[in-house]
Amino acid sequence: MTYDIEWLNSTGFFTIKLGLTRIEQFLERLGRPQDGLRFIHVAGSNGKGSVCSLTESALRKAGFKTGFFCSPHLVKLNERFRINGVPIDDETFIRAAETVRKVVMDMRAENNSPTYFEITTAIALIVFQSENVDFVLWETGMGGRLDATNVVIPEISIITGISLEHTAYLGSTLAEVAGEKAGIIKPGVPVVCGPMPEEALAAIRKRAAELNSPLAAVPAYEGAYRIDTERRCQEIQIEEKRFLVSLPGTYQRNNASTAYYALKYLASKFGFDFSTALSGYSEARWSARFQFVEEKNLLIDGAHNPEGVQALASALREFYPGKKFHFIAGCFADKNTDEVVAAFAPLAKDTAFIAFDGAGRETCSPEQLGGLLEKYAPGTPWKEGSLVTCLQTLPDPECMTVLCGSLHMCGEVLELLNLPG
Repeated sequence: MTYDIEWLNSTGFFTIKLGLTRIEQFLERLGRPQDGLRFIHVAGSNGKGSVCSLTESALRKAGFKTGFFCSPHLVKLNERFRINGVPIDDETFIRAAETVRKVVMDMRAENNSPTYFEITTAIALIVFQSENVDFVLWETGMGGRLDATNVVIPEISIITGISLEHTAYLGSTLAEVAGEKAGIIKPGVPVVCGPMPEEALAAIRKRAAELNSPLAAVPAYEGAYRIDTERRCQEIQIEEKRFLVSLPGTYQRNNASTAYYALKYLASKFGFDFSTALSGYSEARWSARFQFVEEKNLLIDGAHNPEGVQALASALREFYPGKKFHFIAGCFADKNTDEVVAAFAPLAKDTAFIAFDGAGRETCSPEQLGGLLEKYAPGTPWKEGSLVTCLQTLPDPECMTVLCGSLHMCGEVLELLNLPG
């Protein structure tokens, strides 16, 4: 089944109009589909998707029907709207989109058109309402306070790692960025914070105290763990509970810890078996996050800012100690590309820099990125390439290839390899 979504695309994929007034008006006209749903609202610079994926899988294992709204999509728009971990089918999407489109056209005629993200937010709510889900994993877009998702009263708020990002919109310090993310905290609603710098945590503590919201600050994971390199997973222990985490990487221990304390609260409130829920961690899947494509000897990771690429580099060292890798990398121009390249440069045997299609958003040139590689790893070979030609030369059985730098680019690769997002 095909469906023309040009009316949606014409709003501009990357258009940003901060503020809640328009989305509130939009949802009022749609009959407030958010009412009656139970939300777990998740914000943060890194780790949102992984925390949502782990929490969703755990709740499903505990017997609940779940909805999961995430962004961006990697291959197909339907990926943003998941029921029980699976992207909705075209028919479900079309029904919800048609309901929303009529209101969008009315608002457009009034010169008050919702943005692409606001429209997909509304579609998600229509889908989850019609599917009568038990819990919604509700991932913010760019920020928090003025993010379109911030029109709900959740059961719990989660704020994952904080780093400098989107500084033109969120602020130029960690405290300012954290303050924007803390905008999802609601009066009296508990909040769980993942590991983050003290400057960021202090801003969140302040907001939580102002709203009388109980706050649990999760420290960086320092407990026991066992790496399973064969299955690319790990076993960890928190308090007295040991469980398998399907998502590999040092940083996923922090994400698993963050989700753990949110789930512990939800289990106490809603009476489900906590241990059963935790066993769902072993079944969590999250595309383009340390995703291995065996036939290509290719690892795909959507790390695209310094904190994310540093976490990727740490995971590579942990799973493949002493190894170097072929890298394929590309970056949007609004990222801190200097620190991104610095993070993976020591692990690079060589690198192909890609001038990928940014869909109207400015990308870094291969020459810019190559200059940074020469700065941080002098003498390391690099070249300009295209995704198609790079993928055609794989696999190299002697040396794994790692692709990173942009989730958008990861989506192109998954599509080229005919893999789901």
